[in-house]
Amino acid sequence: MTGPPAATAAVRVAVRRCLADLPGDAPVAAAVSGGTDSLALAAALAFLRPGAAALVVDHGLQAGSADVATRAAEQCRSLGLTAQVLPAGEAGGKGGGEGVDGGGEAGGGPEAQARAARYAALDAAADAHGLAAVLLGHTLDDQAETVLLGLA
Repeated sequence: MTGPPAATAAVRVAVRRCLADLPGDAPVAAAVSGGTDSLALAAALAFLRPGAAALVVDHGLQAGSADVATRAAEQCRSLGLTAQVLPAGEAGGKGGGEGVDGGGEAGGGPEAQARAARYAALDAAADAHGLAAVLLGHTLDDQAETVLLGLA
């Protein structure tokens, strides 16, 4: 009998390492955009932690963004995760929920402001649901982009 493909196994190992310091019954979620990186994370989390959740943030910045968020949540549910769509800018709580154009402290252009709104929504949801962790999945290209945006 063969195991999963190498990429699947690698993602599962990475997620297992992230969860290693948490109790097995600690509630956790994956932040999911619908991209391949976050869906791979969601699939690994569903495999390793049945009953985990997925949080999908809808920034509302583009026509059809609600449909994209709904589709991502449906994909997560098909993996066995509970899923919730969070509107950015209505998060309240610690992050202030200013959204991308609400004049919050986030600088660095629209990407940085969207990231701040996304993290505020995720943070508020984590608090509201008593989550021990919210996992984020990024490809190496995403990480390089983050570094370059930080240098700009």
